Amino acid sequence: MSDRSDDTPVVGLLPVMDPRIDPELAQRILGYLDLEEKVRSLGFEVVWAGRAVSVEEDAVAEVRRMRSEGACGIIYFTAWFLRANVVVGACQHSDLPALVWSIPNLDDTSLIGFGVTHGSLDEVGFQHEIICDEWNETSQRKMSAWVQACHVKATVARSRYGHVGGNCLRMMTADSDPNQWRRQFGIDVDHAEQWTLIHDAEKVPDSETQPLVDEWKRDFRGVEVSDEVLTKSARLYLAGKRMFAENGWDFAGVKCQFELLDNYLAPCLPVALWNDDGFVVACETDMNAALTMYVLHLMSNHPVMFSDIQYLNRGEGWARFLNCGTAATRLAGGRGQVVLRNCPEIQGTYDEASGTHLCKGGACPHFVLPPGRVTLARFGRIQGRYVLHACPGESFAYPHDENSLLGIGAVWPFAYVKIEQEMEQFVANLRAHHMCIVPGDWMPQLEALCKLWEVEVL
Repeated sequence: MSDRSDDTPVVGLLPVMDPRIDPELAQRILGYLDLEEKVRSLGFEVVWAGRAVSVEEDAVAEVRRMRSEGACGIIYFTAWFLRANVVVGACQHSDLPALVWSIPNLDDTSLIGFGVTHGSLDEVGFQHEIICDEWNETSQRKMSAWVQACHVKATVARSRYGHVGGNCLRMMTADSDPNQWRRQFGIDVDHAEQWTLIHDAEKVPDSETQPLVDEWKRDFRGVEVSDEVLTKSARLYLAGKRMFAENGWDFAGVKCQFELLDNYLAPCLPVALWNDDGFVVACETDMNAALTMYVLHLMSNHPVMFSDIQYLNRGEGWARFLNCGTAATRLAGGRGQVVLRNCPEIQGTYDEASGTHLCKGGACPHFVLPPGRVTLARFGRIQGRYVLHACPGESFAYPHDENSLLGIGAVWPFAYVKIEQEMEQFVANLRAHHMCIVPGDWMPQLEALCKLWEVEVL
């Protein structure tokens, strides 16, 4: 649904000055400030008029032009003292996030203009971010995080989510209100049935699946599943890609248990590969995990690990995470670091009449997340109000026992993470058994996005 052919964020830049400043002096001030180059140095495209504005009508016309040219937010630089209505009016008519920026200088009155602008926007209740500092690492990091958050907000607001199947295993934390998503985030929620995916998969010819099966046998470090499982995985993978494209989805959730798992195949490998491809898919139709993964992927351009928190060592401040079968292979460092093993039979429905589980198998990517900085996050709701539980962490090497969890330690993907949040607070803040893990520290971007969305960060 959204067009992300160029993911470089575009931001508007609007310097504002006192109308008493003559054009020659205004250009001299803008010359030594070099504002456009400062913002471009952060990796963003900049839309601006190459001059300052001083009256409201001019400012409104400029921000409307910036919006039409794809700006995801507007940076208002207070270059001198100014008339506060100029920025207030521009914010009122832009329908875009606002950042008020000042670089205090002994030779100009930027800070005075900043003070009256910031206070005026608060007077009328217009949300805005502020930067009042030298052009240093701190101010650059804050501006970068804000622009990225604006870009993610704009992208999410034109996105469509595909929900394949109904509620999984009665997980109340996995459900959300599609109308709330549309109202609060701008997301369109579409629905499809897992049986449609199964029927579409069965139509995929061998001529399309065999090249994939051969490729997987070459690429993965180990393949300990049958060719039948690989072929069905290829059918699901290709059918899913077509379903996503035909419906115009930007991200999705797949239920799995039990229609797919009991009647066709555990979709672990397809889900992993869809995420490797850059198309976010959450397991178990967990809408809030899908939203979290999508946001983190847009920020990082990296796959996100959908995981269960399975063990917590409070004394040492770390946790073990796992997923019941799937994680993108790029998280491991590539397919060469991953072994495909068969989905445990116990995952399927237990049939009392036959005394067996109905699981039809599936290829599970097995690896342990490599060491490095990570961000843990999950959107959730408290009495209908959205919040985000997020904290930084450090994935670390641990003597992983493949015999643990009755041998499942050798089948599923795992992660060992040092939690950088007080443990009692971390436990209290858990929004579900599912959390999302992405390499890197994305806390500034998440906090900036949540401020734009008016979502509390726990």
